[in-house]
Amino acid sequence: MKLRDPGAQPERTALAWSRTTLALIGAGLLCVRLAPSAPGTVLAAAVVCGGAALMLRRTRRSFHARRALPSGAGAADPVSIMITTGLAMLLAGVAAVLAF
Repeated sequence: MKLRDPGAQPERTALAWSRTTLALIGAGLLCVRLAPSAPGTVLAAAVVCGGAALMLRRTRRSFHARRALPSGAGAADPVSIMITTGLAMLLAGVAAVLAF
């Protein structure tokens, strides 16, 4: 039984993570620029910093995943998914601050 697909899935996954983190950072920077109050600016800056940290984590994790795939080890990263969900929720909070 062949566990590893020789296709480009690791590369596509890494690109998808790059797009997601760049979108979070870009939205956070936009919110920093548009925030009318200090709490909104702080929350948006937290999203930007969290997005940058997530990008560094995903870059490091993708190198480990490429090495682990031939041995059949899983490449799922639930921590990154939870961090991304938290940052998206924080960004929604920033949007709520901007709306009111």
